[in-house]
Amino acid sequence: MSVWYLCALLSSLICQTEQDGHPLSIKEVNVYAETDIPDNGAWVLNVEWRDEFAENNESREVNYEVQVFHTEQMNLVHSETVHVTPDNTNHHHWKWTSPIPLQCTSHSVRLRRRDQDHTGEWTPLYTYKGQDLFATRLIVYPRDHVFMVGSNITFCCIFKTVPSPDSKFQICISNRTYITKPVHFLIPSQTTSDIHCDDKGGNSAGSSVFIGYPPDDQNLTCMTRDLSSVECHWNRGRKTYLDGTKKTIYTLNGRKCDFDGCVLPGVPKQETIWTLIAKNPLGVKTLMDTADPTHRVWLRAPSKVSHVAYARNVTLLWSWNVKNDTLFPMICQAMLNGSIYNKTFNGLGLSSIVLVHLQPYANYTVKVRCGSDEHFYKWGNWSEITKFSTKEDIPEAVDVWFQYFEQKAYYVLWKPLTQQQSHGIITQYNLTKDKRREIIDVTPKTQLCYNIIPGNERSDQKITVTAKNSAGLSPPSTIIVPGYPGNEVSISQINNSTGGFEMAWDRYLYSTCGYVVEWFPTNETQCAVEWKKIPECDHAASCTWKQYGIFEAGVKYTVSVYACIDDKPMLLQRSEGYAIQQRPSGTVQNLRGKPNGRDLELSWDEVPLQQQKGFIMGYRVRTFHHDSKTPVDTLSTTELKVNLTLDPGSYTFNVSAFTSGGEGDNATFRLNIEKNIEQMIAGTVVGFIAPTLFFIIITVLCYRKRQWLKKLLYPDIPEPKLIGKWNSKGFYCPQMTECEIQEVHNSEHPATAESLHGLDLIRSNSTVFPAQHFNQNMSKSPLLYPPVWPCAEKLTSIVENPSYNMFIPEPVDVAQVSELTLEMEDSYVPAPNCVQKNVVVKDTSGYKPQSA
Repeated sequence: MSVWYLCALLSSLICQTEQDGHPLSIKEVNVYAETDIPDNGAWVLNVEWRDEFAENNESREVNYEVQVFHTEQMNLVHSETVHVTPDNTNHHHWKWTSPIPLQCTSHSVRLRRRDQDHTGEWTPLYTYKGQDLFATRLIVYPRDHVFMVGSNITFCCIFKTVPSPDSKFQICISNRTYITKPVHFLIPSQTTSDIHCDDKGGNSAGSSVFIGYPPDDQNLTCMTRDLSSVECHWNRGRKTYLDGTKKTIYTLNGRKCDFDGCVLPGVPKQETIWTLIAKNPLGVKTLMDTADPTHRVWLRAPSKVSHVAYARNVTLLWSWNVKNDTLFPMICQAMLNGSIYNKTFNGLGLSSIVLVHLQPYANYTVKVRCGSDEHFYKWGNWSEITKFSTKEDIPEAVDVWFQYFEQKAYYVLWKPLTQQQSHGIITQYNLTKDKRREIIDVTPKTQLCYNIIPGNERSDQKITVTAKNSAGLSPPSTIIVPGYPGNEVSISQINNSTGGFEMAWDRYLYSTCGYVVEWFPTNETQCAVEWKKIPECDHAASCTWKQYGIFEAGVKYTVSVYACIDDKPMLLQRSEGYAIQQRPSGTVQNLRGKPNGRDLELSWDEVPLQQQKGFIMGYRVRTFHHDSKTPVDTLSTTELKVNLTLDPGSYTFNVSAFTSGGEGDNATFRLNIEKNIEQMIAGTVVGFIAPTLFFIIITVLCYRKRQWLKKLLYPDIPEPKLIGKWNSKGFYCPQMTECEIQEVHNSEHPATAESLHGLDLIRSNSTVFPAQHFNQNMSKSPLLYPPVWPCAEKLTSIVENPSYNMFIPEPVDVAQVSELTLEMEDSYVPAPNCVQKNVVVKDTSGYKPQSA
């Protein structure tokens, strides 16, 4: 280490002169660190010097080149050119902020002068020594230092040996100093101690730093509160996160203050400037305020508030803790039951006010505050809340009405007085009828409804009602009940479901005290009446009334309008309706059926009025088979009966009523529809006669059409047809007359069944040859030719059908035929057959047949 010092000393001596022999102009160089607590870490390196040559060149700008090295390894860490303007001085100062604490290692600085004509030589190295030269233990920098949020901090560790392999300190800047990569702190915290340094010997050290913000206080305001001192307050801005010795320190006009305010004695009578300085390790904030304190008076709250209460007013009294307040012009206000009282009060040192127009026998809360009347700045603080109660006063007049419930009886009703109307506790009601007085004591169950039976009287009755409390009787309320009214009007229907009622009527010219609208549930007429008195109409020609939200759904109400004529009501109109219509809650009553054969009269009674819940618009009738859930018929009606025509069987009938609010529940009726005796007999007779008559008709038709049916079902087989004619002796007839061979029935020689079986009539036309020739030919080919009989004119022969008689006939004595042609109708060619012997041939010419 002594060798290093020797080299530095020699270098300093050698560099005292320039190469040309001229001495250096930079003299008295001083290098030092700027910090309040050097042991915790310093970053700012200060360099001061004096330039002798600058004294003779005051008008020129001079530049100085400055270089900073890590001394031990002579690494250049910063180089900068400093521009110095002429300022009639030869002393200069330069600052540099290091990225690592200056204690981590030694830093050396050198300078040289440069101007337009000449560049000087470098000065010797001037060194600020680091703690790595003197440390005897493991140590980390920085430590216990405060940084701004968002700072990048590089930590260094001075080792006695070398760092451990897993240490964060791996960058070497000197023989014993290692640094970390920059650590970025984004979150404020009061302490951070997560940087540890470990060496191979097992030694360990750590660093604690503080991350926060500089002061951010705002809005300094100074005022007087008691006319004897000045109070200054300000708003705290962003939290600094710095406490203890690093917290923000406040001073006001050089006087140390706490954060929540500062008090300066005395109140200047002129405009004054107040300066607040807020300072912590990260910065300084200065705030200023200027004002005349007498124009900024913020009075404190009145103390010891008391009261003196009456029925309709109260007097409030209080005191001030500071004598100066009693001579100060003030303006005060009160808050009564949570609302600002509609009047303010002023005076010198004001200490009492009177609040009027209060409600008798009522509970109140009140508080008071005051301010400057001459230069009003702001209201002072509220006093503590004071409670009081006003005394009782006579009640207000009660609201009286009446209602008839029978021809010779009526009720007198009156509304209960509210707390604001009773002005105390009502103890009794006095009712007077024609100078006859009835006293009604009030109990918790008192019904404000009084039954009056006028007897045989038909004249008007004057009723007066008063209420009484401890302060006295209320003004009398009078109503004239007319004799049982003869001016009843027709009742109209109100159809709506809007939740309320609206009434409109023409203005009655003779009305002297307005109108009364009355409503009550139609089914509850006794003491269930509500009413509202309308002094005047809003329009000249008509009057309207609306009421919503107080009516029960599904309840029928009666609404009436009366005109008031000298306290005597006169009915103008009356209506009934539902505020909200609902589906019926009950069913039709007494559902019954009256059958008449297949016809059925189904009838029922109405749903009870209280269960209708709306105006019944009609009824739905559904017809079911007894074992079915699907209706066979559905119909609607507005009547209380329907006529149905049904087939025999078992039926179920459902009947329900419906309103505009929906359909009610079903009433059920079951019935069997049976056949009557007459219908059964008629059905049996018809069922027996119909098939019999049908059979007879079919039989007659078949008999009349038997030939057509025979031909259609069993047609005749076509008969063979022969070409040529035969004479009576068996010779061929040369004339071309047609011979019909037909079956001959002779009474003398009848044909036997065997001879007649299967015979066909054969029509033939042929040439007659000698019999001998014919026989010869037949003998030669007995099966090729059918036998022919001799014929005369129109000779008819009987020939057996060859299909039924297949034996060879014996030769007959006929002339031989040289040629015989057989022609068959419908292309029918019969097989050859034999001619029966003893055939009787009928000849129309008188020829008598002979036996063969």
